[in-house]
Amino acid sequence: ILDTGINYSHPDLGGCFGNGCRVIDGYDFVNNDNDPYDDHGHGTHVAGIAAASGGIIGVAPEANITMVKVCDSIGDCNSTNIIAGIDWCNENRDKYNIHTISMSLGTGTTYAEYCDGVTPFTTSINTVVGNNITVTVSSGNHGSKTEISSPACIKNATAVGAVDKTNNLQFN
Repeated sequence: ILDTGINYSHPDLGGCFGNGCRVIDGYDFVNNDNDPYDDHGHGTHVAGIAAASGGIIGVAPEANITMVKVCDSIGDCNSTNIIAGIDWCNENRDKYNIHTISMSLGTGTTYAEYCDGVTPFTTSINTVVGNNITVTVSSGNHGSKTEISSPACIKNATAVGAVDKTNNLQFN
């Protein structure tokens, strides 16, 4: 997961970090260290949706998590960190058995067509997809029913959106 980090001490996410834990490893590109601790909360929320097991059950409660912190304490994510995070996952794909990258983030610019030629994320996403890693990216929370944000607009990325319990599209 590429996001704001993870509260690996949360009991529904295994309660620890490292060898023998559910959160097996990660990197923090915001602070340039090996501790991807979440100082915002969004990354922990996303990790819970994906892999919580306990009082909360995620969609893959048996999955291990490798967290890459690319967004800061106010939730801002810069392109350089995102690209570095994608590349880190590619470089560590065999070591951590990485098959999926999940990014609940995006730029403020939306596109009605593929954006491969205009976004800096294309090469990194195409490289990991070429190495059999699925890349899922939030389509954006901009209220558009016809456009999606970058990097979800890249042809090899899988754009995902959200609905509420009554199947209404969520925009924010």
